[in-house]
Formats: sequence, structure tokens, C-alpha cells
Amino acid sequence: MSKEEEHEKTIEFVYIPDENIYGTIVQYGAWSSLIEYYDGGIKYTIEIPNDEYIEIDEIGVGYIDDTKEYDE
Repeated sequence: MSKEEEHEKTIEFVYIPDENIYGTIVQYGAWSSLIEYYDGGIKYTIEIPNDEYIEIDEIGVGYIDDTKEYDE
């Protein structure tokens, strides 16, 4: 028998005006956060102070994981 688990993830999109790029927040910090973005097909992850980016949008994604098997 399989048991379904529902998961949710929120993706926050940001704009970094100094670099003129868009990215997503990987990890929040008290004074700085990790931001991930692509430039020229290369993926970058940078730490940037929270006052140097603008949160522009967020998307909530939900999915069901039914890959775990349980014996009942």
C-alpha cells in the first residue's frame, strides 16, 4: 500500500537593482540572504545584504509524493 504525502514549497523572486538581475531566495538570513540566479547559462549563488534586493513576487507550489511504500 502507498501513503500519499502532500508537500508545499514557496519560491520568492527578487530583483537586484545594482546587478540588474532577477533571482530566487535560497535561504533567508537576519542581515543577508542567499540568492540564486542564472547569467549566460551559468548558475550563481551569492550572499547579499537584505537591503540590496527587492522581493517582487512569490509562487506557492504544492505536490503529492506517493513514492513511499508502507506495509499495513
